[in-house]
Amino acid sequence: MKSCKSQAEESVLMNMSEEVAPPRKNGELEFQEPWERRSFGMTLALYEEKKYSSWEDFRSRLIEEIKGWENSEQKDDSDWNYYERWLSALERLVLETGMLNKRDVDARTNEFLTGKRDEVFY
Repeated sequence: MKSCKSQAEESVLMNMSEEVAPPRKNGELEFQEPWERRSFGMTLALYEEKKYSSWEDFRSRLIEEIKGWENSEQKDDSDWNYYERWLSALERLVLETGMLNKRDVDARTNEFLTGKRDEVFY
């Protein structure tokens, strides 16, 4: 049976260091909320579509986000969520590379938060 994982996903996950690798349960990626899976999928889709030059572009931002959290006062807070760091790294990537501007990101975020949008359309 053929795996549902994309080549990009397999390649990316195999090369992620333990310090930044996504959470797993019984060897499978673990997502607690739908938005976590969406942000993971969007990151890989943008990578597959070559919207950013290399996986390192995202990975370096993710490492910075995790280190920033570790060095913050929030570290003592029990509300650690790996995918919040992932989403912050993705948001930085799309803003810093010019894929979207801050106004567009804020507008789309507001649509999801207010329930005006609950699906991703392409």
